[in-house]
Amino acid sequence: MKFFLAPDVIFYLIILAIELSAGVVTNGYIVGVNCIDWVKSRTLTSYDKIITSLAFSRFFLQFLLTLDNILTKVYPNIFDRFQTLQPYLVIWMFINQVTLCFASCLSVFYCVKIATFNQTLFSWLKLRLSKLVPWLLLGSMLYCLVITVAFTLFSYSYWVFSHNSTDHLSRNVTMSDNTKNLLEFTFLIHSVGSIFPLIVFIASSVLLVISLWRHIRKMNLNSDFNPSFRNPSTDAHVRALKSVVSFFIVYNIYYVTSTFSIGNISYLNAEWKIRVLTWNKAYSQFIFFK
Repeated sequence: MKFFLAPDVIFYLIILAIELSAGVVTNGYIVGVNCIDWVKSRTLTSYDKIITSLAFSRFFLQFLLTLDNILTKVYPNIFDRFQTLQPYLVIWMFINQVTLCFASCLSVFYCVKIATFNQTLFSWLKLRLSKLVPWLLLGSMLYCLVITVAFTLFSYSYWVFSHNSTDHLSRNVTMSDNTKNLLEFTFLIHSVGSIFPLIVFIASSVLLVISLWRHIRKMNLNSDFNPSFRNPSTDAHVRALKSVVSFFIVYNIYYVTSTFSIGNISYLNAEWKIRVLTWNKAYSQFIFFK
């Protein structure tokens, strides 16, 4: 029996291959350059540690999303069973949560490193930032691990309970109401687990924007009073402000697309799945170019 793919499926897979290649090149370049630097100097800066960790997580996330899209296109019923759906959701939950947390760590790093505030806590963080970064990354992974383990236990318990309570359903039913409820449960856990890194990201981004805006206004005010005064750092701060705002927008768009995509993972149309992958790739390329 020969296996044929429809032309639209082939076109869809080509688009996915292009998306995956772009993500691999972008994240692979970041990881490769930093790994070479680490081999040469046996050390990485705090920024390189965060950006390398983020690139690693985004690489695996890009690969996982592409694999999901290929499998659901070639084998449409592959996630109709709990035995295949739940392991995928567990892996996706951990990698996506880690990606969001690492992005929040990067935002915190920018805020502490660039922003200027007179508070004691902020000064303490600025002095100890390099020592705190590894613990910040480790804490993020532990937080994501707790969220993922909780999801695994609760989802399995729910499935056992619902399966035992519906004797008229067999173990090989196709996309039952129980499986749909599992996707909704995944959506809920992911949304709740993402609240903390999202709040951290928003808070650090807002603080950084406020600090940069105050500095720019101060520089412009000095220029008005003294036309001969020209601080070359003003343009740099303006560019930094634009980058932070862009980073904030891209992060939140990706958060929304990734969150709502999981709620109907087996029912998303091709255009929406490609949109999720596109924002995932765009997020990586934004970090690469900035």
